[in-house]
Amino acid sequence: MNPMRHDATSEFFAYWNRLRGTRAAPERREIAPAAIGPHLSDTFILQATGLGEPRFRLAGTRICSVYGAELKGLSFASLWHIKDRSNISRLVKNCMTSKTVVQLNYEGKSTRGRKALFNLILVPLASEANERHLMGMIVALGRPFWLESDAIVENRIQSVSVIDPRHPARAPLGDPVHTGSESANSTALPLARTIISRKVRHLRVFDGGKIID
Repeated sequence: MNPMRHDATSEFFAYWNRLRGTRAAPERREIAPAAIGPHLSDTFILQATGLGEPRFRLAGTRICSVYGAELKGLSFASLWHIKDRSNISRLVKNCMTSKTVVQLNYEGKSTRGRKALFNLILVPLASEANERHLMGMIVALGRPFWLESDAIVENRIQSVSVIDPRHPARAPLGDPVHTGSESANSTALPLARTIISRKVRHLRVFDGGKIID
């Protein structure tokens, strides 16, 4: 399996893509929990009000179990290593305002120092008055036996892909987009394109994706 792909996140993206139709993003009220089915416990919604930072509005039971806490109201950036927080904040802001899809792999470190790999996808939702929302899914890759009993306390980005599903593909699937010394081939989800990037510092910045301040 390509490290940037997972059946659950691909299905989640396909549902979101069908729901939005020709729009940039669907409305939050259009999301039907039953349509997500067995993946509902792996999904979450982030909300940002005004200039405030994105926080969990809702978080599925399995996600809360993985992190060993109720995440509602918690800052999304607080889950990440301090060196990744500004990059995560920009990626989330870009998803909310530019209506792009963000897909990434990251490593989670537990209270006992164990490590696990996760696949994350963020999809935008339509803005509401002074509020911005997005919906996401987190899936563990491999599901180690200790997961949900030894809480994840820190995330570190490994690879990132930013997708604009409103435009036809301009590049072949599988263009590598990575961070730090870690390297992985990122494959855009169906009906999307990977935005070509250039490397700035240790994070690749996506042309047209408004990642740079």
